[in-house]
Amino acid sequence: MNAALQERVPLPQAEQCRHLASALTLTQQMLRLADAGEWARVTELESQRREDLAACFSVTTLATDSELIAEAIAALLYLNEELMSRLKEARDQVMEQGREHAKRRRAAESYGIVDLSSS
Repeated sequence: MNAALQERVPLPQAEQCRHLASALTLTQQMLRLADAGEWARVTELESQRREDLAACFSVTTLATDSELIAEAIAALLYLNEELMSRLKEARDQVMEQGREHAKRRRAAESYGIVDLSSS
C-alpha cells in the first residue's frame, strides 16, 4: 500500500483489509494444496486463516467499504465451498479404501491368511 493511501485509511480499516486479503490468499493456497493431496499443510494454513478471519471481523466495517468487504467475503465463501468439495472427495476416497481393506482382510481371514501387513 502506498504512503498516501496509508495516510487516508485508518489503521483498523487497513488492518481489516490486510487480514481479509490474507484469508483469501491462504484459501487459494489451501485449495491448491488440497488438489495435491497435501492435507497436513492445508490444516496448518487453516489455523492461520482462522486467525486472519477473527482479526478481520473484530473491527467494524465502514459503510463506504461494505461493498468491497462483501465482494471479498463472497469470493472467500466460493473458494471455501470448493475446498470443502475437495475435502469431501478425499474423505470419500479414504472411506472407500477402508472398506476395501476390510473386505480384503475378511477374505484373507476366511482363507486362513494371517499377515496382511504387506497389503
